[in-house]
Amino acid sequence: MLKNELQVINLSYRMLSNLNFDLKSGEIVALMGPNGAGKSTLARLIAGLLEPTGGEISLIKDGLKTSWSDVKRWQEIGIIGQHPRRQTIGATVAEELGFGLLNLGHNVKEVREVVRELAQAIGLEGRLNQSPATLSGGERQRLVIAAILGLKPSFLILDEALTMLDERAQERCLKLLKTQGKEMGQLWITHDPELALKADRLLVLKDGNLMELGEPGTVLCDVLLCQEYSIRSIMNETLDGQNGELWRKCELIRGNTTRRRSISEIKFEDHEDIMEWVKADYASRLRINQKLKPNEFIGVLGPSGAGKSTLLESAIALIKPTEGMFLAFGEEVTKHQINTLRQRARLMLQEPGEYQIGRNVYHEVFYLQSSKERKQKHPENLMYLEAFGIPENLAYKVPENLSGGERQKVALAAALESLPEVLLLDEPLLGLDANSRSLFQTIVRELKGKLTILYVTHDLSEIVGLADRLWLIEEGELKLDCQSKDWFMYKEQFKEAGVRCPIN
Repeated sequence: MLKNELQVINLSYRMLSNLNFDLKSGEIVALMGPNGAGKSTLARLIAGLLEPTGGEISLIKDGLKTSWSDVKRWQEIGIIGQHPRRQTIGATVAEELGFGLLNLGHNVKEVREVVRELAQAIGLEGRLNQSPATLSGGERQRLVIAAILGLKPSFLILDEALTMLDERAQERCLKLLKTQGKEMGQLWITHDPELALKADRLLVLKDGNLMELGEPGTVLCDVLLCQEYSIRSIMNETLDGQNGELWRKCELIRGNTTRRRSISEIKFEDHEDIMEWVKADYASRLRINQKLKPNEFIGVLGPSGAGKSTLLESAIALIKPTEGMFLAFGEEVTKHQINTLRQRARLMLQEPGEYQIGRNVYHEVFYLQSSKERKQKHPENLMYLEAFGIPENLAYKVPENLSGGERQKVALAAALESLPEVLLLDEPLLGLDANSRSLFQTIVRELKGKLTILYVTHDLSEIVGLADRLWLIEEGELKLDCQSKDWFMYKEQFKEAGVRCPIN
């Protein structure tokens, strides 16, 4: 049986230069590389969302070569991006799963059966009549993956599509990809070395050039090679403390006397508890009775849809309790205190592109400064951006035109520029390359003890050495509150909840 093959020959577009590779049916190829290298741009070129300025893409099907311009790309290529909100259009989960199939002309009875099977495979069988907007980020991602797989494209591109999933949900999607997508050629764009290990081949895109490095297991064990290409190794190496430049840049955050005031000068009012949820019920999405003390670092863990993001939204009063109450800085939060709360607490969401509105990165980060201040403090502001790994050449780009990882760095820089007392982080390392992760973790380590931090993640290894306490949330309730240093005593409970735990 002849295999379908996708051929990319001398492909060029902006920063991408003369790229060559192929993808065959039944093959999984991992694509890694630093933020801003053009990985997502390459995905959009293959999917036909962008037209290359040079080179060609061809499809070989049943032994015959077809020009890409003659291919029904929307049928042959399925693409799943980093932001599931942007890919859902159905009014309900069932409609989302069946929309593409109905448009391809499948009969209603057949579509209903496929929808039922797909929903069961991804654990959403009880949500068919719900709006996708009511799902968590991880649940929406599973929905988009299932909807695309249901169309049975010849080739599938996953652009960081598995990153925001907890371990259990990721396993379900990988199983679905193995069964439903076993005949497809799959391109996995990822920063996660454990995912890349499951691929047949590894490609790395850096400085506009594409290199094939071969079998992932060999490459990802080589720490020095991974550092050279700015990709993460499966070895537990860390760049923190080894790169003096990172620490030098982070001195800007620890306290720069030329800034209007440094983070280290923030003074908390004399409240025993900085935040408190008193038997608070958020429309049954979250029920919590808990206190948060000043300068605490709390790691919030749990499966997709458990209520972790709801907790962060409640902490900034984006949602109000239907029962009980929420207190911040010693007072119950009413509509009159909301603006004050949001000046003192900043939320960084999973998808920063959803709320970045500045006309460019510079304006986005320094929006609290007047036009006069932005001009006067221009050199200092550029140094501040540099501390977050944002070079001057990105300062005047529109945030929407940045890579997902670059937008994450902009979001953190903007959040800290306002000098908050409480920092709310929702999966902040999503989409970051090895160097950016290291820098981000260094910055967070410097903030420990200076801010109150709630840090949501599926990966315990991100925070086990940083957090003071760990909260495990499942089914909308706080199931566990323990000291971070005691995590291993509850390892099985964390793993059963889909939390990725450190190997050692």
